[in-house]
Amino acid sequence: MATIQQHKIVAASAEKRGLLNILNVFCTYLENILIAIAGSMIIIAMTITFIDVVMRYVFNSPLSWVFDFITMYLLPGCYFLAFSYALRTGNHLKVDYFKNKFPEKFTKACISFFGLIATVLFVYITYTYALRAYSAWEENEVIYGAVNWLVWPSELIIAVSSFTFSIRLTIKTIEQFIVDGSEI
Repeated sequence: MATIQQHKIVAASAEKRGLLNILNVFCTYLENILIAIAGSMIIIAMTITFIDVVMRYVFNSPLSWVFDFITMYLLPGCYFLAFSYALRTGNHLKVDYFKNKFPEKFTKACISFFGLIATVLFVYITYTYALRAYSAWEENEVIYGAVNWLVWPSELIIAVSSFTFSIRLTIKTIEQFIVDGSEI
């Protein structure tokens, strides 16, 4: 299955020209970095959870900072950083029940229209979370607990992932007019 998806991706990227190709290469590079970070965060979360369980039940001395660290940084990273990669590889959730029931031009127009709306929405999310991350960094905002956790890294995770997702949505929306068979 992976070879079929890779073949489809390579064939589609070979047809891209100019700025769209540069944007695709940049976005693919960024997505590969983000998916590697997301995978690392999963491994770190599993390792820390294992260590916490051993400390809690074997030594009766749990790590008080684990829950906050995992929920503030690792889980958002695991979840959000994989969005754009999943869209690129076609591993995201999509419902195509109605796709074959409508004319091809209507379907293509709808996908383009809603792709444009989604792109604008994710650009707005990127902007909002980037401002939020900057504000939290500038004010040195923390969440108090066993450890005082900085707020800006979790906000930045969402901003970076939304930025990458916006680029990928833009590419997919433009492909509706250039490459036949491309879909969001």
